Amino acid sequence: MLFIRRDMKYTEFLQTIETEITSRLDDNFKLSIHPVEKNNGNVYDGLMIINPKFNIAPTIYLNPYYHWYLDGVSIDSILDAILSTYNQCKPTEDFDIGFCKDFSKAKDRIIIHLINYEKNKKMLQHVPHIKYLDFAIVFQLYVGPNLPEYGTITITDALFNSWGADMEELIRVALKNTPEILPFSLINMAEFISDKCPEYAQTLKEMGDFEDLPIYILTNKRRSNGASAILYPGILHSLSKKLGGNLLLIPSSIHEFLVMPLDDRIDIHNLSEFICEVNASEIRDDEILGERYYIYDCKTDTVY
Repeated sequence: MLFIRRDMKYTEFLQTIETEITSRLDDNFKLSIHPVEKNNGNVYDGLMIINPKFNIAPTIYLNPYYHWYLDGVSIDSILDAILSTYNQCKPTEDFDIGFCKDFSKAKDRIIIHLINYEKNKKMLQHVPHIKYLDFAIVFQLYVGPNLPEYGTITITDALFNSWGADMEELIRVALKNTPEILPFSLINMAEFISDKCPEYAQTLKEMGDFEDLPIYILTNKRRSNGASAILYPGILHSLSKKLGGNLLLIPSSIHEFLVMPLDDRIDIHNLSEFICEVNASEIRDDEILGERYYIYDCKTDTVY
C-alpha cells in the first residue's frame, strides 16, 4: 500500500499521480499533464498516457480525482481508477485523421452541438457557429466509430475554411446527420426517476399522482450532448402533438432538455430562478446550458 499524507495541495497531487502512474507502466509509455479548455470556459488538467505504438491517446481529467482525495479516498484507489479508465478507452490501432482534411469525406460525420452563448464567447471567436436564443450551435466531427469510445472533434474556423465549404452547406449536412448518427430519445421523467431513484420516486408517489407526471427528458440515444435534439427537424412539432399543444422547454444541461405541456397550472414565474439554483447546486459547471425557460408555440412552430 502507498502511504501519502492527507494534506497535499493540488499541484502536489498532480505530481504524485504522474510519478505513481509512470511507475506502474512499462518504460516505453510517456505521460503528459496539460490544461484543456472545456465547455463554458472551464479548464481541466488532462492526463495523457501515450503508447508510442499508436498515434492517439485518451485524455483523463484529474480534477475530479483530487476531490476524491480530499474526501478521503486513498491514492492507491485513485491510481487504480485512473488506470481502469485508461484500459477501458486505450487505443488498439492508429486513428486515421486524413478524412478531416477533405470535406467530401468529412461531411457525413458533421453534427451539431448546443452550448451556452455567453459562457463560451472566447471559444466562439475561433469556431463557426450560429446564435440561437441564448445558445450557440457549433459543429463537430463525429469520430465515434473510429475510436474506442464516443468521440468528437470541434470544427474550428481554420478547419472549416480549409474545406472551402459555405455555412449553408455546413448547416444542411449537420441537421441531416445528427438525427441519424445520434437519434433522439424521449424518456418519461416518472419512469426515469423510478428506475434511477426508487426511494425518491416513492416519496413523490406519496405526494400525489406521480405516474402521470407530464414531464419528459429529450436527449439522444447516448444521453450525451443530447440537448441539441430540440433542433432536430420536426421534433418539437411532433412532441406538441403528443402532449397536446404548446410546450415548456427547460435546458437541464448540455445533455438534455426537460419538456412538458405548457399548462396554466404550472407556475412559470419563478422557473428561471429555480433553474439557476439547480445549475449552482446540481450541474457541473462545464455542463450548464442555460438559465431560462423557453416556450414552443405549436401554431407558429417557433421557440421563444
